Amino acid sequence: MKKIVALSVVSAVALFATNGDNLIGLGAKARAMGGVGIATYYGAENTLSNPALIAKSKGGEVAFGATYFAPTVKANGVKSSADTNVIPEVSVSEKINDAWAYGIGMYGSAGMGVDYRDYQGTDPYLNMKARTNLQLMKFAPAVAYHSGALAVGVAPVVQYGNLDIAYYNIMSNKWVGQGSTEDFGLGFEAGLTYDLMENLRVGAVYKSSISMTYDHTLSVASAPFGMNISDKLEQPAEYGIGLSYDMDNFTFAFDYKRIKWSDADGYKDFGWDDQDVYAIGAKYETDGYWAAVGFNYAQNPVANYATTAGNNPKAIMNTFNYLMFPATEETHYTAGAGAKITEHLSLDFDIVYAPNKTVTTTGFAGPLTVKHQETSVAFSMRYDF
Repeated sequence: MKKIVALSVVSAVALFATNGDNLIGLGAKARAMGGVGIATYYGAENTLSNPALIAKSKGGEVAFGATYFAPTVKANGVKSSADTNVIPEVSVSEKINDAWAYGIGMYGSAGMGVDYRDYQGTDPYLNMKARTNLQLMKFAPAVAYHSGALAVGVAPVVQYGNLDIAYYNIMSNKWVGQGSTEDFGLGFEAGLTYDLMENLRVGAVYKSSISMTYDHTLSVASAPFGMNISDKLEQPAEYGIGLSYDMDNFTFAFDYKRIKWSDADGYKDFGWDDQDVYAIGAKYETDGYWAAVGFNYAQNPVANYATTAGNNPKAIMNTFNYLMFPATEETHYTAGAGAKITEHLSLDFDIVYAPNKTVTTTGFAGPLTVKHQETSVAFSMRYDF
């Protein structure tokens, strides 16, 4: 029983942010359009989605902003106190000549956790008062080249991660955890676009996995229970394709991407499946303002095993997945707008709403019901030069 309780606590290392632990999109315009960004040109923010698109730049641009992320997660009716997070982003792009452009993106790709330290009661799933927090930040300089209808781009990626795990061990009456641990990982992103005709563009992108090791986190948390959990937690690779079509003042776009959770260290050990993500968006834009709506769907990557309560692998996995790692959100509705304030300065805004998703599973102590709802709001400012 000790090991079952331990697994439900110390395995809670990751975020539950939208598509798994990833935001559905980066940048206000992309998020307003459901997260599309593989073939849709936005400006400097394309450094964060498909580096090939910055080759379409007509000059220089800098954009910076933040996303206020507010999830509501409840396990057996008890709300996690980790219900707010602010995720920053900065992007810059500039045309070098007719063929070449460069950009730099610095952005938080995920950041949240669970916090049940205020719980007072006897629920076996919650009386460990677990707190977890994982924050990821990426730095990506990019270069892009275009010739005729074809554009290609590449961006090496440096990822910073910070992981903290703590829980109260009721067997020893002591808190377990050595504080937060940091790590850096290296990866890359590569993309291309091709103009099939004047108003129709296709794009493709690949983002490599990034290996991360958070020393003295999972291993320390699992040691009191005779367990040996690795400190590795790898961000998965992903690839995708997209289409973008312009008609008068309207843009219509569609993206598909696949996130390879089943190949990533840590996530594959916790039973995550690969995830298919579908995004569609529509935008109306004039010289002075823009408005957009979108939709994003990605099936829950975590299985809900049919099992009985007790000390068995399927019940333990259900406990981990749906108590401490409830990546249950699937449907997201998005909208946004922006306007020019001066000749060179613009303000953008978006909102993403994921309605309440309820899942009931069987964990080690019996039924476990998890409810998960998300709202996020982003503001950004862009300056072209």
